[in-house]
Amino acid sequence: MKILEPDPAGRSRAAVVALLTVAALGACTMGDEPDLDGTGPIVFADGRDSSRGAQIKRLVAQWNQAHPREHVEMVELAERSDEHRAQLVTRAQDAAAVRATASGRGQDGGETETDPSCYDVVALDVTWTAEFARWNYIVPLDENAIDRRAFLSEPLGSARHGGKLWGVPLRTDVGLLYYRKDVLDAEGLAPPTTWEELRRQARTVAPRHKLQGFITQLDRYEGFTVNTLESVWDTGGTVIGADGEMHARPEVIGKGFGRLVQGVQEGWIPRDALSFNEEGARSAFQDGRALFMRNWTYAHELLNAGDSPVAGKVGVARLPTPSALGGWNLALSQCSGRRATALRFMRYLSSEASERRLFAGAGFAPARKALYEDPAVRRSHLPIIRASVEGARNRGASPYYNQISSLFQARLHDVLLRPSGLRDGLGGLTTDLYRAADGR
Repeated sequence: MKILEPDPAGRSRAAVVALLTVAALGACTMGDEPDLDGTGPIVFADGRDSSRGAQIKRLVAQWNQAHPREHVEMVELAERSDEHRAQLVTRAQDAAAVRATASGRGQDGGETETDPSCYDVVALDVTWTAEFARWNYIVPLDENAIDRRAFLSEPLGSARHGGKLWGVPLRTDVGLLYYRKDVLDAEGLAPPTTWEELRRQARTVAPRHKLQGFITQLDRYEGFTVNTLESVWDTGGTVIGADGEMHARPEVIGKGFGRLVQGVQEGWIPRDALSFNEEGARSAFQDGRALFMRNWTYAHELLNAGDSPVAGKVGVARLPTPSALGGWNLALSQCSGRRATALRFMRYLSSEASERRLFAGAGFAPARKALYEDPAVRRSHLPIIRASVEGARNRGASPYYNQISSLFQARLHDVLLRPSGLRDGLGGLTTDLYRAADGR
């Protein structure tokens, strides 16, 4: 059976072109105005498809079946978000150099031909929007051509910067607290709703059942920054404002981060967690080693799969701290010369039908409101996801977020094992943070 793209039938080429804010392209210095009607094969870059059943790959395969003349090659980048971003930046810079060279030779830059250095459509972490927009790696879209009311406001807001829309939400994400429901039920306890309750249960209940207390992502990468920010927010602090300005103070960061240090020192956050990313934490919890785990929404399907050792024993609740907003947006690369195809593919992959499949098959939280009310995808934890997303916080709309996050990791990660260095780490960190926020 031929599977058609889940887009309204008869969408005109004019509507496709309208998705681009043409006036904004005038600010670009890379060659002449591109051909907005370009069609043909394109390249789509996303992270490694570790979803159960490789759902992203399946959706790409469906597109290719229905659009043989507009074949999409999917490139899987690094699993770690830091490395993923670095690969995208390098490729965008290479593509810009190719276009600049072609323009200098009096050529048209090859806008309608395949540029081997170009990823036409890219999946961006929600924290990368400001950076990729600032350096013209991507192009703005006309949000009047997008049904903005169909998306939750938080995911859609993550695709905006400087008053423009730079992407379309593919999937949203939020941190959840996974716990051993069988253990808490046996103890007559509800899941913790505050950090102190989490600490108490992790210190007292977990040892009685020969479990570690609380595992999360504390390796030296973006997950470490996420956990640090969530703890800082929970103690009333702010690091990066909604305007991208820095509001960091040593005592504010120290109060929140100090709770993680205390947890490691007391042992209810095991030292193993200092080397965990999302998959490391998920594997440890799924092996039955811990009472509590902080992880993203994707873990739910894997933990409850039929071959999982903890299937049927796992509960899920909101984090006892505010959650950082996660998720991925689809953006159109500046280098793409086949933008009509690229935009149709972006609409297809972010459509209601595609997001329904991504949630039902892989557990990726939908960004579209309708799917939270759709009986075909109802799950017991779906209201928890929605409430968590609506209460989630953006890590910061700064073009220099990557540098800011790297500073947290460089200055504070070793402090988890060497608490005596906290004061020095905080002093150097805040000075560097203000420099980074100014692009220095």
